[in-house]
Amino acid sequence: MSERRLFLPGLAARGSLYAPGLPQGWIALDPPLLGETRGSFDAHRQWLLEELEQYGRPVSLAGHSLGAALAIAAAADRPDLVEELILFSPAGLPLSKPMRDSLWLLIQQVVQGLYPAKEVVAVVGETIKHPRATHRLAHEAHDLDLSAEMTRIADAGISALVVACASDTLTTPAVCRRIAATLGCVCEQIEGAGHMWVLSNLAQFRAFLRPLLPKAGALAGP
Repeated sequence: MSERRLFLPGLAARGSLYAPGLPQGWIALDPPLLGETRGSFDAHRQWLLEELEQYGRPVSLAGHSLGAALAIAAAADRPDLVEELILFSPAGLPLSKPMRDSLWLLIQQVVQGLYPAKEVVAVVGETIKHPRATHRLAHEAHDLDLSAEMTRIADAGISALVVACASDTLTTPAVCRRIAATLGCVCEQIEGAGHMWVLSNLAQFRAFLRPLLPKAGALAGP
């Protein structure tokens, strides 16, 4: 496994939200501020490519939700700089869940205390400052189709793993299986608390951040 192990957070989240679940050796990146990218997925994609180019050697790249989609995009753009992918509930195919339902679920999770107060303050503050950018990035994430990028990754032979949650109604198990099938890799399914299970079950999240097989190619489950 690469000595360089980078994790990409989900939409509007900071790396520190996921840091408690990361094993030693993993670094959680903070995406650029919405004021800098204006909510453009392509701008975030370019940012990640520049980050990878600074390392100059292949890295292990993991991500959750939109972060996983960014990992897919970067691996397709620069397969020489990505050794393996670990994708938790990845975006990357058009989603069917209405955005208003996702927003309501987010509010419920905040009320339930799933997110630390300092993370809520940071995200809300950024959203208030840049509402149009937030709306744009959410829409782009919802409608993403990285099928061509996934095919390029499979052709490059990059090792990959997709992790789905049975109760996830956003990036559903069906979506995750389609992504895994296109990547030519395994999709493992767990039981958990929906799309944000990675925050409520840190031990299970941490267990998946392990070395993968030397080469992708195992077929996804049915």
